[in-house]
Amino acid sequence: MTLHGRETQIATFRAAMAGERMHHAWLLAGPRGVGKASFANFAARLILNASDPASQGASLIEAGSHPDFRRLERLPNEKTGNIARNITVDQVRLLRAMFATGTSISDRRIIIIDSIDDMERGAANALLKSLEEPPPSTIFLLVSHQPGR
Repeated sequence: MTLHGRETQIATFRAAMAGERMHHAWLLAGPRGVGKASFANFAARLILNASDPASQGASLIEAGSHPDFRRLERLPNEKTGNIARNITVDQVRLLRAMFATGTSISDRRIIIIDSIDDMERGAANALLKSLEEPPPSTIFLLVSHQPGR
C-alpha cells in the first residue's frame, strides 16, 4: 500500500517509529476527504509489519481478525440497518479485553478511531483513561475532521 502525496507525513511517522520512544497517540486532523483514514491504515500496517499485502498480518487486518489491531467506527444499527450516529461506550469498553493481555503477533498494538468526532460523551470519557495511562505497547491513531471540537 502506498500513499501518494504524503511523503513528508510518512517520513515523519517512520522517524518516530525508529526513535527510542514513539508517542502513544497521534491526532490525524484535517477536513473530510483528505486521506486521514488512509494514512491511519497505512501507519497501522507499518507498525504491525503488515505493509506487504501478501503478509499474514495484512490478511488478518483485512479479515478483521488481527489480534493486535482494532478499529472503532460507527456501526450499523441492528434494528434499522442505518449507520449509528456515534461510536458507543460499549465499543470502547470492548477494548479492555485487548488491553488485559500482551501483544500477540506484533511488538505493538494499534487502535484506529475513525472518527474521534463521532464518539458519544460516555465513549470519550471511557477512552480518556486509556489515553492518559496508555496500556503498554499501544498506539492510538485518532482521526478528526474537527479537532477544535
